[in-house]
Amino acid sequence: MQRDILIQQLKEEAKKVEQHLLQLGHEEPFTRAEADRFLNDVEKLYRNLAVYAHMLKNQGDLQVHLKIMQSVPHIETPPVPEKKEEPVQLTIEEKVEEIITVAGKEDPNLKRIEFSINDRFRIINELFEQSQTEFLAALQQINSITTLEESIFYLDSLKEVYGWKPNSDLVKTIYTLVNKRFL
Repeated sequence: MQRDILIQQLKEEAKKVEQHLLQLGHEEPFTRAEADRFLNDVEKLYRNLAVYAHMLKNQGDLQVHLKIMQSVPHIETPPVPEKKEEPVQLTIEEKVEEIITVAGKEDPNLKRIEFSINDRFRIINELFEQSQTEFLAALQQINSITTLEESIFYLDSLKEVYGWKPNSDLVKTIYTLVNKRFL
């Protein structure tokens, strides 16, 4: 069931990215707004792919992260007028490879959040109900997010789902590390 939901989300995001790729095949360049929408859609696809890859690797229960991904508010963007020109003939494999190549490039200015073994043990036990799979999925998701606002939203969602106490030293530490990541 979870896998089906995630696959459906991947298909929806891939269709959006495919539309952008078709537009790239035209001679007219993107406007800034179109480029921003394209980047946003590629980032969403990358995050969904990261969760899916993690799920395949660990065969774990990622229901919490799927709920959070579904609860992220959908921002409606104005439709981009379609152009009736001849589309570039790329195979699906070429499109997916291009998406993965673009999305897989990490921002060299962003640091990855990492924890010592002792901190990992404490965080898993105290914040993730002793689920290493949930912790690893959350960490991978946090490291794939490229804006502070999205990271804070994701952490706030985790805090609500797991019932984290805002005054907890571990919760404060995680928020501090996420803030430092974007400085």
